[in-house]
Amino acid sequence: MMDHEVTQLPSEPDNPWALALTIYLRGIAALLLLLGLRQWLYIAGIFDEAGWSFETMTTAWRFVTVHLAVVDLVAAVGLWMRVAWGNVLWVYAAVFEIAIHTAFAETFGVDPIIVGFHVLALAVFLGLVFMERRQAARAD
Repeated sequence: MMDHEVTQLPSEPDNPWALALTIYLRGIAALLLLLGLRQWLYIAGIFDEAGWSFETMTTAWRFVTVHLAVVDLVAAVGLWMRVAWGNVLWVYAAVFEIAIHTAFAETFGVDPIIVGFHVLALAVFLGLVFMERRQAARAD
């Protein structure tokens, strides 16, 4: 027996910012899923180009690849389920990638596209959380 209240979306959400935040985080979850699977492709040796094969990577890059292969996929699941630990893992993964391409640029190189993406994604997240909580406070 199915509970129709659980399976149907409300016709008009009480807080449109909460819906926007859910949609945004599910989009980020889908992207993290793809990024995590990309890391596993490196580990599996699908790419034959020099530097992209796990066997030819430096030890530092191997650590980062394995680390992100796990963290990105677990964060994607948590974001999709909309649980708090998903947000925490995603923020951790984003800060981790920002750090390796800024503070540890001598080892991992500077990548302004990755850094910019993560900074922008986190800024949008903070903005949506702020607006969602502001709307919820007005409703109370």
